[in-house]
Amino acid sequence: MEKTFGSFIYKKRTQKHISLRGLASMIGVSAVYVSSMEKGKRAAPTYPVLMKIADALMLSEEEKVLMLDLAAKSKKSLSLAEDLLEYINSNKIVHKALRTAIKCNATDEDWQNFIDSLSE
Repeated sequence: MEKTFGSFIYKKRTQKHISLRGLASMIGVSAVYVSSMEKGKRAAPTYPVLMKIADALMLSEEEKVLMLDLAAKSKKSLSLAEDLLEYINSNKIVHKALRTAIKCNATDEDWQNFIDSLSE
């Protein structure tokens, strides 16, 4: 079963023994708002609130990335994690790279090779 944004937040909050009201207070929203997010009745909040959630739940970098991806998926319209949008929009060469990948039908292996090359 794929995780949802709400189930992810619920799991992390309960693992840290933080109450619904406690998390709400830490991030500056109502407990009803947090409950609605966790139950999937409300899409993820804005990027600044997501960062408050990450801090409040003491998420690792990997967990934060997962949370941002799940948050984007929770939106009704096509969306992408805010950190990726910001990076793509601030780097025009990334636009060119993505369009080239589309034109060339880049495979997962192509992307993995690219990632490996950048990581070296």
